[in-house]
Amino acid sequence: MSVKNINHHKEKGEKLNKLELKISEILTEISSHNSNVEYNPDDPFSKESPSSITLQKFLGRFKKYSKIEKSTLILILIYSDRICTSSGIILNPHNIHRIILGCLILALKYNEDELFSNEQLAEIGGVSLQELNKLEYFSMLLLNFDLFISEDIYQKYVKYISNYSTKLL
Repeated sequence: MSVKNINHHKEKGEKLNKLELKISEILTEISSHNSNVEYNPDDPFSKESPSSITLQKFLGRFKKYSKIEKSTLILILIYSDRICTSSGIILNPHNIHRIILGCLILALKYNEDELFSNEQLAEIGGVSLQELNKLEYFSMLLLNFDLFISEDIYQKYVKYISNYSTKLL
């Protein structure tokens, strides 16, 4: 591999790191704002104890084992917003990791060429296969089984992320 190719790969990785950081910051900020929301057993994503791992580290685990595309990370943000909007679920420390995991699984399957089995994804996500399947099912259900995102909507989220940090994209 030439030095030019190594530098290009490094630059792409740095852009993904910035994007991953900004998306995790956006979602963590929303979740933290709702930290007064208590565990809700009726929320299919809610966990009695909030996760001890940061969202950035959680996303980083998936990036470590797969070649997550920039667009996949943006889809996670879009899907999580659509799930919360359509269901009235409030993103909070009790459900953020599990909502993001459900959205991540769908975004990977919809957008990536390299697919992982649900067993592999469950292991990376730190949940059982049964739990991952449940999160995937509820995510699809709350998205009305519609994973398509128009270019206009996608660009609105890109602009939102860019405005959140002008050095991002």
